[in-house]
Amino acid sequence: MNSPELKAKAAYRPRRAALNWIDYLVIAATALTFVAVIAANSTHAARAQSSSTIIPASQLPSQDASSASQLALIKARIGLALAGR
Repeated sequence: MNSPELKAKAAYRPRRAALNWIDYLVIAATALTFVAVIAANSTHAARAQSSSTIIPASQLPSQDASSASQLALIKARIGLALAGR
């Protein structure tokens, strides 16, 4: 009744494709997202490295004892304002 030929034919299944069209869409979307992120960040990197944004040390504000005491006064005023609420 059960011959070896029938078992061999019943066990055979045709191979499916490894990737279907949805897989290709996901791969394409991932690649486009990667390219968009790289393109968006490359302009920021180019602007950050330009020489026009570098401020020479002579133009920076000086930090001496008077500015430190002014900072302490500002902190004290903020503390008093918050305590007076």
